[in-house]
Amino acid sequence: MPRTIVKTSPISEAINRRFFVAIDMLVNLGKIDSLSHFCELHNLSAPRYREMRLGYGITPKPGYQPRYKNLEVEALYIMVANYPISAHWLLTGRGEMMTDKK
Repeated sequence: MPRTIVKTSPISEAINRRFFVAIDMLVNLGKIDSLSHFCELHNLSAPRYREMRLGYGITPKPGYQPRYKNLEVEALYIMVANYPISAHWLLTGRGEMMTDKK
């Protein structure tokens, strides 16, 4: 069976970046220990998300093109259902990142 090639778009790249900004915020707030910890807690592939962070994280590796181009819908759901991260901000970049200012 042929492998599907997934392309990125400016929208998906921006959502990817905001996801990793949110992960770093959650680490800084002590809500999670690390990206790997987030993945472990929620049965996500840590190697996939570590590789994606190299391309889309706060300090991306210059010129690096990760094999994975888009976040899994489950990761987005987990982020907004279990942590004080605004779905509106995560998807659109508008408004405040945090839903709980405490």
